[in-house]
Amino acid sequence: MVSARKKLKLGKSYLESLLHPLPLWVHLWVTNRCNLSCDYCYVVDNKSSVPSTKEVKSWIAHADKLGTAIIAFMGGEPTLRGDLPEIISSANERNLISYLTSNGKLLTHDKLVQLAKSGLDILEVSLDGYGAVDGSQKTLNGNEDLIDRLQEVGREYELRFKIHQVLSLSTLEETPKLLDLAQRKNVPISFGRVYKNFEDREQDYENRNSLERTLKLIIQKKKNGIKIINPTQYFEDAITSLNRPIRINCDIGRYMVQVSINGKVYVCSKLKEESDTRFLDIDKDYFRKDKHRSGELLERCSHKCLSACAYTTNYFREHPLSFISTVRRV
Repeated sequence: MVSARKKLKLGKSYLESLLHPLPLWVHLWVTNRCNLSCDYCYVVDNKSSVPSTKEVKSWIAHADKLGTAIIAFMGGEPTLRGDLPEIISSANERNLISYLTSNGKLLTHDKLVQLAKSGLDILEVSLDGYGAVDGSQKTLNGNEDLIDRLQEVGREYELRFKIHQVLSLSTLEETPKLLDLAQRKNVPISFGRVYKNFEDREQDYENRNSLERTLKLIIQKKKNGIKIINPTQYFEDAITSLNRPIRINCDIGRYMVQVSINGKVYVCSKLKEESDTRFLDIDKDYFRKDKHRSGELLERCSHKCLSACAYTTNYFREHPLSFISTVRRV
C-alpha cells in the first residue's frame, strides 16, 4: 500500500508540475541482463556490466532533488540484482513511490517478501501469455502458482501488483486467456501495443482485423468491470491507429526521464537512443527549458508510437481524477 507520505509527495510534485515541467516519474535501467532469452528481445548480452549500488542510489537521490515522485526500476530483469531490496529501500526512505517490472520467473515467496519489506509499492509482471507463445519464455505455461504467491504476499504485506501483456501478432491468442485470469483471480491487468505499425499491404488485412477484435474485446471487458489499468481511450486510439497515423502526447524529457545503465539519459527507450547527457548533470532547467528537445523528438516519432507507458503517464497527468479513480479500483 502506498503510504500517506508518498501520496502527499506525489500530490506536491503534481501541483508543482502545473507551474513548470518536472520529472514526475523517472525510469532507471538497473541492468541489461536477463535470465530469459526470448527470440524478439533486444537483450542479447547477459554478461553486460551493471551500475553499482552506489551509482543507482545516487540516481535516486538526484531524482528526488529534481522533484520526482515515482521511480520505476527496469531491465533486463531487475530481480537478478542481489542488492535490489537495498536499492528499493533507498527510494522508500525518500518517500518515492517505487515500481518494478519483472518477468516473474525469479519471484519466489521469500523474494517477494524481501521486496515487499524493502518498501516496493507496485510490482508489474510482464507476461506474453497464459499458455505457450512461440519465441517467448515469458508465459505462465498454464501454471497459476506465481499469481497465487503474489496474492498471498500482497495480502500480508500490502504489496500491489498487476500483470501486463504487450499486444503483438504472436500474443493475441493469449489475450482472452489473460483476461479470463484477471477476472477469475480479480487481478489488475494492463496492455501495451507493440512498437510497430502494420505496413500498408494486403496481407496485413487479417492482422489488422485480429488486433482490432482484440482491442474491442479489451474495451468490453473493461466496461464489464475487469480491472484494466489503461484508460479506455488508449484502446480506442489504438484502433484508430490501425487505419491512419495518430499522434500521441508523450511526457518524455519534460515530465518523465529515462536513465540507461551507464547513467546517460535516453532520448527515448523505445528508439534505443541515448543522449550524451548524464542524468546526474541535469537540473530543473533541463525540463523547464526543454533541453531534451522533446518537441522535435515528438515531431519525428509520436505518430509511429503507441507506447502504453508514454500514453498512460501523459493521460493520467492530464486527467488526475481518472488516475485517482483507477488507483482506488485496484
